[in-house]
Amino acid sequence: MLNVDEPRRNGMSGVGPSPADRLAEEILYQRVQAWLKDRFREAELLEPGAHVDSAVREAIGKVMQAYRREAAIAGTPGLDDPAGVEQRLADRVLGFGYLAPLLADPDIEEIQAIGGRVRIYRHGRWELVEHLAPDDAETLRLVRRLLAPGDRIDESSPEVESTLPDGSRLTAVIPPETEQVTLTIRRYVVRHHRLADLGTLPSEAVALVEAYARGGASIVTAGPGGAGKTTLLRCIVAAGDPSRTICSIEDVRELALHQYHPAAIPLYAHRANIEGAGARTYRELMRTALRLRPDVLVVGECRGAEALDWLLAAATGHQCLGTLHSDSPRGALRQLGTFAQLATEGINAHAIGEMIAEHFDLVIVCGFGPDGARRVTHIFEVTGLGKDGVIDGSDLWVLDPETGHLVPTGVRPRRLERLRAHGNHNGQPGRLLGFGAALLLAGGTLFLSGVRL
Repeated sequence: MLNVDEPRRNGMSGVGPSPADRLAEEILYQRVQAWLKDRFREAELLEPGAHVDSAVREAIGKVMQAYRREAAIAGTPGLDDPAGVEQRLADRVLGFGYLAPLLADPDIEEIQAIGGRVRIYRHGRWELVEHLAPDDAETLRLVRRLLAPGDRIDESSPEVESTLPDGSRLTAVIPPETEQVTLTIRRYVVRHHRLADLGTLPSEAVALVEAYARGGASIVTAGPGGAGKTTLLRCIVAAGDPSRTICSIEDVRELALHQYHPAAIPLYAHRANIEGAGARTYRELMRTALRLRPDVLVVGECRGAEALDWLLAAATGHQCLGTLHSDSPRGALRQLGTFAQLATEGINAHAIGEMIAEHFDLVIVCGFGPDGARRVTHIFEVTGLGKDGVIDGSDLWVLDPETGHLVPTGVRPRRLERLRAHGNHNGQPGRLLGFGAALLLAGGTLFLSGVRL
């Protein structure tokens, strides 16, 4: 992993204005800000109209002309890139400031501003953007400019989560909840919707997961933050039967299933507004989703009592797919059970364990390889409930820590045949396990199974 405290000589962190222009820009910015305070309210600058925009740009031009005259008289260096300085000043006052070039880079997946430090996540690594050192006041202005209508952040409400127009997720925290203004933007980046294109699964593992997805298996995708759970989930959904109706539940638009699936219905949770009204929780959206009669119920991130509704949906014949935060298959299953017990219905732990063991089939865990790149670390099959109430299962594929490759364990999958039988029972042979006349088993050998296509 890249040490962000060490200087980089290339990439985004090495790109920026010359030292002279950086110094000049700060002086000019302070002069422009002083001019603005006498003429405009902060609210006018957050959403500038044509009149404000024109006046500000004219003022920036005049301030720059005055600075260049001063430099010429004093015999000091002028500006190396006047056009670049002028554009950055306009962005800082009217646009997205230092965030503008970062938001415009399609390779950047995440942006962090922690006080005066700005980092980006790109190509599987964190990079420090060395030429950026914004103060808290500037970052707070940009946060307020980016917030969706109805969202706010101030001392009485020092935390906000908002959705940008492109679907990216913005989270910001300010004092007194923290010591410095902190901003995180998770980008809305859809690069893949096919398992084979991910590059994290061998072709044999791709075939296996696709067989489960087409078979109607309920699958949990787990892993730590930023490990690629949502991208993998999107690919699993796409591997299923395209004729099925899919209903997804998310906080923000990350899955984007409607872009490539003809019968995808996205639902979005949101917090209450300033007046305390209008909140929509995952549990409420679960009820709405089930009224829409989906074949597949997708939960962007399961993290609370909605887990019980998810389990009940799986028990009534829905294919349930989703993610949760955990770094191991058994940890993910325990967490799913714990979340379900948070529901006010008070279902006991044994009954919840039985539902998980009976109706969920696979746990796929995402993580990071030795090189820091995203990897699938486990493909784990649920096989039932043990006598001690512990959910039984086996790893079919695991990540080799030495090579960084996903390798088969030699354990033969046990649930594919049951999924096929379930499909025949419902009068739908052939659409469930149609990835050829052979099923690829985890031992790396093809076994003919007589699957009807």
